[in-house]
Amino acid sequence: MENRARRMFVLLTIVYAFALHSTLADDTKATTTSPPVTASPSGSSAPTDSTSSAQKEHNVNTEPQVSATTTTTSINNNSLTKFINIEVYYEALCNDSVNFVSDKLLPVYNKLNKFINVTFIPFAQGNITVNPDKTVKSLICKREHECEADKVHACAINKIKDNEKLVKFVNCSLTEGFVSSNKIVPIETCGKNNSLDESIITEIKNCSNSLDAWVQWFQNYSTLSSNAHVTTVPKILINQKEINDDILTSNNFMKAVCELLKGKDLPDDCKTLVSGSDKLVVGILPIIIGAFYIIKMI
Repeated sequence: MENRARRMFVLLTIVYAFALHSTLADDTKATTTSPPVTASPSGSSAPTDSTSSAQKEHNVNTEPQVSATTTTTSINNNSLTKFINIEVYYEALCNDSVNFVSDKLLPVYNKLNKFINVTFIPFAQGNITVNPDKTVKSLICKREHECEADKVHACAINKIKDNEKLVKFVNCSLTEGFVSSNKIVPIETCGKNNSLDESIITEIKNCSNSLDAWVQWFQNYSTLSSNAHVTTVPKILINQKEINDDILTSNNFMKAVCELLKGKDLPDDCKTLVSGSDKLVVGILPIIIGAFYIIKMI
């Protein structure tokens, strides 16, 4: 009995060491052969690579159509990588919407903006009816002052063309507008804090104060939200699939995005989440079970 136990211990140790060595070798290879991919800092000059300008234009959809997202591709570090499409259906004065964008989306975007494509859809719980002459017949929002805040978001989404500035402006508009005593989005403050041109800030102000500039966008957002069966906000879709509530925790949301990145050139922030530790647990367990029964038969 003692000899059998000793043989079993030695065999299991060898199997474990072999599996651990193989896993670490794979992780080391991925780390050494792929240069890290990091997000471009705000205000940095565009790279000279011919794909950079096209990539930047695709990072955020500023005018969602009936189909909110499309699959796009980009060249990163000489490897083909699909963008991860993230749709955010939200309301400008919803506490849960504010928390998601500020605590979950923004940190992920800051680290992975070269790989993800964000589409913002405000007015997700609103309703608009338009007369035949295109004037507004009725405009209903769930919360007090929310229609006015949604107008600011709609105008910003369609006026700001720089993806990073747009994401940060939306975040600022949500957080500052929500805590404001009168629930007014501080367009000037959020614009200047995110280095928007004065002309863009003025355009957003004029648009949100207009009687009709935002009407078509509200109609489009209402259609998109209806097609997505939005009942509560925020509603988040990744590659057109709704994510579970447990993924809305900060670390799980990052992991959900990282796991969808195709190819071997994962950014460093993803390597710690999609690592060899999972492969080790899954791969070695059946080997150990098999070895146990083999020794038992000896």
